[in-house]
Amino acid sequence: MSDSRASGWATYLRVSDEDKQSPERSFAFQRQRIQEQLIARSEEPFYREYRDLLTGTTSKREDYQQMLADAEAGRFSHLGLYRADRFGRDTVEGLQAATRLIGQGVKIRVAHMPSMQPETPDGFFMFLMQMGLAQREVDVLRQRTDDGMEAKLRAGGWPHKAPDGYVNKEELVKSNKYHRWVELDPARSQVIREAWDLLLTGRYTVARICEELTARGHSRRIGKPWAWDDPRTGRRKWAVSPLHKVFHNPFYAGWVVSERFGIRIGEIRGQWEPIVTTEEYERGLEILREHDGQKSRSRRHFYLLRSLLWLEVDDRRYRMYCSTPSGRNQRYAYYLTHAKPNGRKVRVPCAVVDGQVPDWLGGVTVDSDLLPTIRDVYQAEVSEVTQSDQAARMADVERRLAQLRDEEAHLVRLRITGHISQETYDRVRAEWQEKMRHAEARLANLERDASRYIDDLDVALLLLANAHGLYSRLEEKQRAALLQILAKQIIVSPDGEMIGHELHSPFTYLTALVGDLRTRDASGRGSEQIHLGAPIVNYYEPRHQGSFCLSWPL
Repeated sequence: MSDSRASGWATYLRVSDEDKQSPERSFAFQRQRIQEQLIARSEEPFYREYRDLLTGTTSKREDYQQMLADAEAGRFSHLGLYRADRFGRDTVEGLQAATRLIGQGVKIRVAHMPSMQPETPDGFFMFLMQMGLAQREVDVLRQRTDDGMEAKLRAGGWPHKAPDGYVNKEELVKSNKYHRWVELDPARSQVIREAWDLLLTGRYTVARICEELTARGHSRRIGKPWAWDDPRTGRRKWAVSPLHKVFHNPFYAGWVVSERFGIRIGEIRGQWEPIVTTEEYERGLEILREHDGQKSRSRRHFYLLRSLLWLEVDDRRYRMYCSTPSGRNQRYAYYLTHAKPNGRKVRVPCAVVDGQVPDWLGGVTVDSDLLPTIRDVYQAEVSEVTQSDQAARMADVERRLAQLRDEEAHLVRLRITGHISQETYDRVRAEWQEKMRHAEARLANLERDASRYIDDLDVALLLLANAHGLYSRLEEKQRAALLQILAKQIIVSPDGEMIGHELHSPFTYLTALVGDLRTRDASGRGSEQIHLGAPIVNYYEPRHQGSFCLSWPL
């Protein structure tokens, strides 16, 4: 970043596709409001305007990225926005960018709320609220879109782009309302039908079908050939993957299928003319399976402990990665380090480490006989932790509410005595109401009990008690997911022996609690973990809004 930041205003405007016909969200309207509410009231010069005609749900916006680069180079000191949601509708990405700009010394101002100063704690919270509301708008819009798509699919329609062989059609019914449907493309449907006919003979592989279609003068919908010679290598190439998609798509048999909405083949008939019958479609899949069964291929190794495994050498830890070297007509699966402890990379065969996982799970699994006792202890301890400073936090919020009430009275006096205009009073009071709503919501949240934290620990305890037995019933990918949920790190020696681990916070607390229960002295004191301010204190701070939620066949 530049040592000296140039003084001046930059503005960022964004109009997404759905806003193009909306005057109140147009570039001109945003530009006017920023000029009136921000730039005209400032003595800073104007540097330049950045604008994008693209949805805010993506950060791949040309002017947006240029604006960030210019800010880092120190080319302007103030950034003017119409609203926070014009900055970006992805809350995480938007706040990361805002934090980055504020850290570089850029003052962000929003025309919709000119007095807001995101570089201050209160101002940043208000900016966060605006970004959160923008994210909710996106989520609601997405839900409505999903509902509309599902309704259309279940009625036999097709809300997506039609596959090769079909075209999308639309008819204007009334202002801004369209009737949309799918119908056969005469030219392309003939190509697809010929491809199916070749497959159904059972004599052609997919590559040979590509050759035959090319020989007949057919090309793909995008204009490229089905078979061609690679100009760089001279090797023959075939569009096997696109043709495989055609043969595996039940759309061509006239069926609506959607994994997203749980619609399976045979449930809903589509409102379009099929190119093949259902019998032909099923026969085609059978032929493809027969051809596939005739191929010889080596199975790709699945790495159970990917991203979890660490090597410990001389009290230092090194991340281990996956490697599958080959030689002598064989493939070998290893976990290895990229670093070179003691001057060389360390390789451990996957079978050596993976074979120890069941015993390791048995070591961290909680005895089911201890469950009632553990549950009683953490219920008491969580209540103690969450309530210990609850009174102090509630007192802080109540003091804040009292200050806000005093501010309202002062604001009214200023208006009555004519020190501020009605317009200023309305604007400032709207901001005051927003602060009041936030403080009241925070107070209500503090008054809630610790049940949500207890629920989290109940689920974690249930999983920990059943992990060992559950592991043996799961498939490879599910086993890996289970280990990812439980562990942050699994530590091995250079020989591949498991010598340690680090669990995620709920399980760390629970396993520590089990150990403490086993060594508890006769005085009946609670878990040392809780009184020393260990993981549970940090994990259950009020800022932790998410829930620890799992769905496993326990």
